[in-house]
Amino acid sequence: MSLQRVRQPKMTTQALLDLDLGESSSDSDFRIEDHDSEEEDPDSNEENSSSNSTDNESISDDLSPEQHKIDVSKPQVNGFREIRALQKVDIHRYIEAKKAVKPICCVCLGDRSDDSNEIIECDGCGVSVHEGCYGVNDNLSISSTNSTCSTEPWFCEACRAGVSEPICELCPNKGGIYKETDVGKWVHLICALYIPGVAFGEVDQLSSVTLFEMPYSKWGTKVCSLCETPRFARTGVCIGCDAGMCKTYFHVTCAQVAGFLTEAHHEEADAADPFFAHCKVHSEKEMIKRRKRNYYNLRLNMQEKQKGKILFKHDDPCPAQLRIKRKLLKYQTKYSNNKKLKPAPWVPTQKMSRLLTTSASACKRLLSKANIMAIDVELLERQEAQIASLTDIRKKWHIAPAFSVEFIGYYLDRISRTTELKSELSEMMKNNLSLSQEQDILRTSYDTKLEKYKELKINQYHIVKRY
Repeated sequence: MSLQRVRQPKMTTQALLDLDLGESSSDSDFRIEDHDSEEEDPDSNEENSSSNSTDNESISDDLSPEQHKIDVSKPQVNGFREIRALQKVDIHRYIEAKKAVKPICCVCLGDRSDDSNEIIECDGCGVSVHEGCYGVNDNLSISSTNSTCSTEPWFCEACRAGVSEPICELCPNKGGIYKETDVGKWVHLICALYIPGVAFGEVDQLSSVTLFEMPYSKWGTKVCSLCETPRFARTGVCIGCDAGMCKTYFHVTCAQVAGFLTEAHHEEADAADPFFAHCKVHSEKEMIKRRKRNYYNLRLNMQEKQKGKILFKHDDPCPAQLRIKRKLLKYQTKYSNNKKLKPAPWVPTQKMSRLLTTSASACKRLLSKANIMAIDVELLERQEAQIASLTDIRKKWHIAPAFSVEFIGYYLDRISRTTELKSELSEMMKNNLSLSQEQDILRTSYDTKLEKYKELKINQYHIVKRY
């Protein structure tokens, strides 16, 4: 028995309009005492109207300019009902905006969706991805959420595992779509695809990622040239530019933001390594612009989805939301049960150690611990940078004048060097004077002895001539 292709969950506009977004159906919103007091005490109408006006003014201060326009066209009513009406208008706008939004795959940044490779959206976190890019196929899988119904909710692997914010072990960046490793860690799917040495236990579904086949020498050996924070530039594993002898290195997700990754086309699927990355120098500018545009459109889509979640989140959730929650809990229990049934993964018998600073998750935990302990990490980093700039300061002779620690250290070291040179010069002058005096004495003795030698030589010559 084979299951059909997963389709993107569809919800019509009429179904969204039928949601309970207007007045609440609960009886707690209606109080008889308030209406009785209004009918019995006509003198209190002025006080109630003034209090209602002050409430409405306080509510309208928190609203956007577009919502102010809506308030002017409508009569002043109860604050709770007014907020509900405004939320309903915002939801209508969200629905209209969602129709114009084109889904983008967060792996290949492609927006083309067809029957053979459809873009599906996770009903838990809202991330969109191609079926082929994520490894969703028609084969029957125990952990799969495939369904023959097009309205059946679909969840990514992180949502099925119940992990809200997974941390990638191969890069320091967040967001995107993840895959679980065989030992319970998480990695970006795009990182696992582009980094050489990372293998998949189930190739068809691109799951059960293993990192033990990758050499440990790759962890933290290269520095990412695109990281915004230098403290994470040496974490994880970096890939290099595939253009000849280029020595530019970067994280996979950083390269995706910069538009350096080359998409794997279907005709290149049979190649040994269809995933390439080229730096800014060795890439076409138009391709980089297109990839950047797709990436930022993807980020805008995710932000709009988060806003939509906030708009649809009410005290009384709609039946569709309750159904999605029930399905998610069902898949989470199924995923945990299947995880227990899986055999134990292969782990190297010999312990392979690596630096703690090469793990982005460990660095983030240490930073959070430093924040809890009220330790100024930036101050410590500046002090270390200053100490590093002062090392071998005597070898730095051509530092430009500036109000920097390096120039001040160079200036103070120059003063100390000049005093040392002056003292050495005075000692050398003294030694030179004493040596010159000794040289004069030796020169006089040498001259006297030379004259005696000449006299002796002349006398010897006369003696030989006589005989």
